[in-house]
Amino acid sequence: MVNKLPCRAVVLDFDGTLADSMPFLQRIGVEMMMKHFGISKEDATDRYVSTTGLPFEHQIKINFPDDPRNDEAIKEFEQLKIERIFEQDLFPDAINVVKALKEMGLDIFVSSSTFQPTIEEYFKQREIKGLFKHILGYRPGFEKGVHHLNYIHDEFNISFYDMVFVGDSLKDYERTQGICSFIGLVGLFSEKDFRDAGHRDYVVTSLSEILEIITLQG
Repeated sequence: MVNKLPCRAVVLDFDGTLADSMPFLQRIGVEMMMKHFGISKEDATDRYVSTTGLPFEHQIKINFPDDPRNDEAIKEFEQLKIERIFEQDLFPDAINVVKALKEMGLDIFVSSSTFQPTIEEYFKQREIKGLFKHILGYRPGFEKGVHHLNYIHDEFNISFYDMVFVGDSLKDYERTQGICSFIGLVGLFSEKDFRDAGHRDYVVTSLSEILEIITLQG
């Protein structure tokens, strides 16, 4: 029997967790690194994957600090993302999982590194924005991790103890440490990757599996 994880709020990452968008994002991210910085595909892939989960702006600045080519690479990536992100589908079980969590009485949030207007428009176009208590996107100085979690804590009076973050990247895990519980979703990273990074709790292979783990805090 799986030990239950009681909470009041589930915070869901977007890319790679709710939406099957990571192959698309990795492809254009790698292309931008190759095009603007003249590196090999293998090198670009390693750099992209090692920083995935962060806004692309941060990925570029971590991998190429103070490089004068950064702004153009970021601008082109974000333009390509805006043009194509609405074509990226949700995982087949995503909506049913969110509905099931809501039926348990839980508050469901989205926490994304996609710019706020874009992520809101994505859910608006699919007419499912109302499934979520709040959708949190990226803007400079307000991002996944402590900023989003603090906002949920302050605006909705939900303690960190009562939050669970579900994400598919090692950066998602890293940015929730010492704040709230975390469930890792296998995709770009394996269970071994999460374990090697220090995660000792729940790792699932599909979003539906969290329904066996999460329960409403009494």
